[in-house]
Amino acid sequence: MSVPITNPTPAFSIRRASHISLTVADLEVSLAFYTEVIGLVVSATGDGVAHLRGVEESAHHSLTLVQTKGEPSCRRLGFRVESDADLDRAFGNFSHLGHRPEFVDLPHQGRTLHVSDSVGSPLEFCATMPVQQRLHDQFQLQKGAAALRYDHVQLLAPDVAKASAFYTALGFRISDYFVDLEEDEEPLGIFMYRKNNPHDIVFLTRPGPVLHHFAYVVADSTFLFRALDTAGALGFSGNLERGPARHGEGHALYVYFRDPDDHRVEILTPPIQMGDAEDVPMRWHRGNRHSWEFPAPKSWLYEASKFEGVEIQGKGAAAKLRNLEDFLASRPLKMPE
Repeated sequence: MSVPITNPTPAFSIRRASHISLTVADLEVSLAFYTEVIGLVVSATGDGVAHLRGVEESAHHSLTLVQTKGEPSCRRLGFRVESDADLDRAFGNFSHLGHRPEFVDLPHQGRTLHVSDSVGSPLEFCATMPVQQRLHDQFQLQKGAAALRYDHVQLLAPDVAKASAFYTALGFRISDYFVDLEEDEEPLGIFMYRKNNPHDIVFLTRPGPVLHHFAYVVADSTFLFRALDTAGALGFSGNLERGPARHGEGHALYVYFRDPDDHRVEILTPPIQMGDAEDVPMRWHRGNRHSWEFPAPKSWLYEASKFEGVEIQGKGAAAKLRNLEDFLASRPLKMPE
């Protein structure tokens, strides 16, 4: 099976993955984690809702936290389009495809279009947000990782080729994909982008759709350790799930945290640049994925945040994957004689 082909002339223009909305059980605790450890800045709060942004971002928000009495979940994945005219073109495109789009009014962003993708993931598109002061040069205000900007989102779905085809039809390009063995054809993961780095949205093969993680870029590796030190000092050390380590498909260093509601957030150093015509998809497999990182823990492989009201498909279909727990259990314990 080949990966889906990018449509070079999509019906409307998407700029990038731009924001995400989550529900949380205790807004005060969540704010402490995201401002002190991840280093986001609060743009607005009130009525059980908080809007946050990275220190480099001029857009009003990239993360919205909403207090809930129910099970914490992911509400929406946000993307920016070029203009309001693109929203109208998007409405026509999704209506033609039977996806039932609708315009909604939301605080702190321009006209917004809601729709679901082909596997049920809830999306929203907007062209504008109120402009805020960038704080990338206000070092006295920065905390924890001092996260610069929202970078990407990763989802789990039982058929990554089908899930990805929705996005390649909208002009997303594939930067990387991976199979298990070199001779395999079935893609297990697909990385897609619109901006000039390898990922705006990623799909991995598991039951879904569910949110695996969302990610912020930090300035360099020292900020990964500053986030870890801050987490330890403030009682969030148990929220570390994976890393620090280096991804096998690129040079980015990373750390994965689970927030107080178990939503997974990644902080990573700046990824490689993409976007030229000669940047074709890179095919990865066991034989060419080189890294010194340990295997991922079982929690990272199988746990994820549900989308509100979205049924999970492919339950029980996930294969057993190489994991940290089994790797460590297989290593003989060598005691000094």
